[in-house]
Amino acid sequence: MDSDRRARSYAVFYTLGIGASALSPSIYGVVSDWGGVPLALTIVGTVVFVTLPLTLALRRPLAAATA
Repeated sequence: MDSDRRARSYAVFYTLGIGASALSPSIYGVVSDWGGVPLALTIVGTVVFVTLPLTLALRRPLAAATA
């Protein structure tokens, strides 16, 4: 992989991560105010459990990339 492309990929990844980290408390706060704490925690748990299968799907491509 070209170093410029890798640098751009890292920049996008970290920018999106920081943006999500900054916005998520406000979004979950609005959801909690609107629907209550149980709803907000249910959504947080759902987001976490949806993320786990996505990481499993990346195992094979990442293993191929490092080989």
